[in-house]
Amino acid sequence: MSADRAEARRALLDLLDAHDTAGRPIPCRQDPDPAWTSDEPEDQAVAARLCARCPALDQCRAYGTAFPKECGVYGGETEFDRRKRARKAG
Repeated sequence: MSADRAEARRALLDLLDAHDTAGRPIPCRQDPDPAWTSDEPEDQAVAARLCARCPALDQCRAYGTAFPKECGVYGGETEFDRRKRARKAG
């Protein structure tokens, strides 16, 4: 893992911890369902919909956008969504 990615991941995890501590639930932490990191598009789609109520949605999406090859759902976007957007941008 690159230093930039490690730093960004730590910042995201710290933000999620702060929301948890403040009583603002983080869907992927409340529901241990493996859909969040599943390889199945249908599972990822279900998990992505659950992100809609997350207080860290924008920051999580920014992480997923910066690291589109990261496996799993980030900020309401599946791996496929992020890779597709990265291809269009690049």
